[in-house]
Amino acid sequence: MPSSAHVTAPWLCFVGQNRYLHARGRRSWMESKSYRRKLFAVLVISLAGIAIALEAERIHRQLKTDAGFSSFCNVNHVINCDVVLSSRWAELAGVSVSAAATMFYLLVAALSATLLFQRNSTNRRRLVGVLVGLLAAGAAFSIYMAFIAFGVLRSFCMLCSGLYLVALANFVAGWRLHREVQVIGRKEKENALRHDMYLYTGVAATLLLVVGAAAWDVARSWNEPTSAAEVAQMDPRFADWFRRLPSVDLSVDSRNALGPADAPVTIVEFSDFECVHCAALRDALEETRRRFPALVRVVFRHFPLDSACNPLVASPFHPVACEAAAAAECAGAQGKFWQYHDLLFTHQKQLRRDRLRDFARELRLDLEAFDRCLQDPNTRARVAEDVRLGTRIGVNSTPTMVVNGKLVRGALDAETLRRTLLLARGESRTGH
Repeated sequence: MPSSAHVTAPWLCFVGQNRYLHARGRRSWMESKSYRRKLFAVLVISLAGIAIALEAERIHRQLKTDAGFSSFCNVNHVINCDVVLSSRWAELAGVSVSAAATMFYLLVAALSATLLFQRNSTNRRRLVGVLVGLLAAGAAFSIYMAFIAFGVLRSFCMLCSGLYLVALANFVAGWRLHREVQVIGRKEKENALRHDMYLYTGVAATLLLVVGAAAWDVARSWNEPTSAAEVAQMDPRFADWFRRLPSVDLSVDSRNALGPADAPVTIVEFSDFECVHCAALRDALEETRRRFPALVRVVFRHFPLDSACNPLVASPFHPVACEAAAAAECAGAQGKFWQYHDLLFTHQKQLRRDRLRDFARELRLDLEAFDRCLQDPNTRARVAEDVRLGTRIGVNSTPTMVVNGKLVRGALDAETLRRTLLLARGESRTGH
């Protein structure tokens, strides 16, 4: 007769095996759930990236086609998407960075969606390796663009910064996903090695891409002129245009001046706060001044195009321009001219008389002193003196600049402005 041990042993083996299989299935289900959660995080972050990139692309296109456009994130001279999205770094090889970002996150989202339904473990590991390589490329490129925005342009772009955060968050989520699918078992070491090979190849390709983009940008910057002689050599017609500009005798004080007093180039800008082309020139001047702070000094002079304060204008044209000029002078009396100047141009399309005091409140000016200044006849006299000064030297439209004594009419883009400044600096050095 068999002993009780012999009878119960097979039953114990069956129970133990059943518990093992149940635990293994539970662990596999838990791992699958964790994997899907991490993959879903990549997908959601990518969708956020698509939304932000599309809005950045919309603003980039409107900035290129509408000189008077100002985006919602053009807050002041520091928090300003327009400076970044209209700069030369906003495009790479003729393609806007925001459009490229949209396509990039569409690709990442499509790859993530594919992985959600991928059942083959080998293919899944390979695709995850490709995905992490792409996310590493996106993170590295975002770090490079963040350096350009903060270090070169010195502007905080809310949309761009959103894309930087999306790229970094996506890389972290992707790396966690990579760790999730790493093979632990000895039997699949070969597959794990192959998976790592895909990942490392992707990372290497990423580094090559970033280094290549940086090298291309450096090479492009090397091709940019850095002196008047190089401008004349690269574009003799432009140099000839500058030489033929009329010269004017103009001397101004330091009121409403920005930049070093000993800068080799001084720009006296005659402008109107309701002029859309003046707003475009303001952006070009700001980008140029940020990139080359020691090169140029900007002096602002009022030339409102309205009959209320400008005798050259026969009838009302820009109804708020004269009062906006006076309000800017009153902000300047409290040391905030340029901050107020930025607010007026930023909110140009919504410029109304009742908002002039709101801008003063936003800058925390002494409102009683601001109101008294607006009523002071001397304030409007300063605006009128600027108008007379401009009229004397031949200003009849805005914007008009006097660049080291040369009269330049109309708005120039940042690159044309830079070449103009190089030619002006060259003339000042030679004494011509």
